Amino acid sequence: MNARLVVNFVALATMLAFASFAYGQKTGPEPVPCIVNGSEEFVTPSGNIDNDTTNIQTAMDTCTTIGTQAGAPVFVRLERGNYTIRPIVMRSYVYLLIPRGVVVNASTTTSDYQLPGKTTCGTVASSSTGCTPLIYAGQNSQPAANYSGIIGSRIPGLMGGTIDGHGWDVTSNGFTWWEIADQAKAAGKNQVNPRLIEFDKGENLEVRDVTLENAAYFHLVFSQCSNVTVFDMTVDTPSPGRSGTDYNTDGVDPISSTNVWIDHSRISDGDDNVAITAATKGPSHDIFVTNNHFGLGHGMSIGSGTQSSVYNVYVFNLSFDGTDNGLRIKSAQTEGGPVYNIYYDTICMRAINTHSLSSKNGAIVLDTQYSSGTGTLYPYFHDIHFHEVYSDTDSATIFGTAWDHVRLNGAGGNQPMANLSFYDVVFGEPTTAAVADIDPSTTYLYSNSRNLVIPGVSRSPAPPVDPFVPIGPQRDIERYCHFENSWGNAFWQKF
Repeated sequence: MNARLVVNFVALATMLAFASFAYGQKTGPEPVPCIVNGSEEFVTPSGNIDNDTTNIQTAMDTCTTIGTQAGAPVFVRLERGNYTIRPIVMRSYVYLLIPRGVVVNASTTTSDYQLPGKTTCGTVASSSTGCTPLIYAGQNSQPAANYSGIIGSRIPGLMGGTIDGHGWDVTSNGFTWWEIADQAKAAGKNQVNPRLIEFDKGENLEVRDVTLENAAYFHLVFSQCSNVTVFDMTVDTPSPGRSGTDYNTDGVDPISSTNVWIDHSRISDGDDNVAITAATKGPSHDIFVTNNHFGLGHGMSIGSGTQSSVYNVYVFNLSFDGTDNGLRIKSAQTEGGPVYNIYYDTICMRAINTHSLSSKNGAIVLDTQYSSGTGTLYPYFHDIHFHEVYSDTDSATIFGTAWDHVRLNGAGGNQPMANLSFYDVVFGEPTTAAVADIDPSTTYLYSNSRNLVIPGVSRSPAPPVDPFVPIGPQRDIERYCHFENSWGNAFWQKF
């Protein structure tokens, strides 16, 4: 085994060792009821935004002391019903339990989210910073939350209630949050809208068994966090019966975060389903995205901010249905950096790019010229491996053009993209990659990658075991996606 293969194998083995730890984290002790003066602490809906906000915040403030003193997390339970809240702050050693039958509705008064001295919330501006998230910790002079999170049930895997960001609803300034986003896009500026949930600088965080829908901006953000589990979560935007141009409603965004696991979740939204970034606040690394299903959205993304580096990312058993992109790494000279040790394994894609019809979208996109700006923060993508990937290209052919394709564009960096591999990467019809500035001597296209041509790269005989991703069974990925995918035959049904 040559030195580069040894490095890749060690990196992957280290990541999988963490995956075992992450699984233990998810299945470890769950929070217990918060007992105050001999009784469980819970909140009932009041029908009044002032009371709902105050009651939930007071309960969490009380229970953080109890959980901290015990050295183990507790939860505050919401009773069945509808709540309307202004921004609330998560606390350490306290989880918010939102069972089935609970709906937490976000305020539509823009001033409720206003950050002091920042851009006016609910407007269009050059800066998007101006709003406090609906549920947050670690910003706006509030401490970070450790051993905290939001859960839908006491039993992992049992779906609970809903947090609705009301992006479709008319705000106090006369427009819906999504109309503000539409205006910002038309003006080439930013919407100043609140994120739904954001944890900053926290550790040991969990979000599971809840539905997040109709966020005004991003749904779930972890910035500079570590040891994060997202499990059995649904993002559905716009939700049934709602409509609107829901721009920038990302599903899950790990930003400069480490040891993150996103598992068994269903994400359909108006932007990146998952976006891993690392701009100026540190690297993102050791991130696992496993056993998920993406509907509408911009796909499984890394970038565009990567100047602090993104590495050790493992994406396994991911299915797409009608998503604008499949697997995408994007950056540019104004915000680029190293992206490496990225592994895609067992990927099923159906009808990629049938909504946007953009020539820049596709099933596999590595793009170092995502934006047109120039600078010296050059992206460098290397050691990126695709193992058992299937895309049903022919069903994404619109008006005679196969929009679903492969783009390998390293022209925005100062060195070619290097050490790429494609093992059993299969398309439904002949697909020729659009290629610029890659190192063909370290790019491997194996013979079991049917219907894929990479100009300048010769096809190599496929060894029995993928030398870069030497784990799991070797299978017919096309058959697996059609008949044996872990989502069952329902994979081919609309999300």
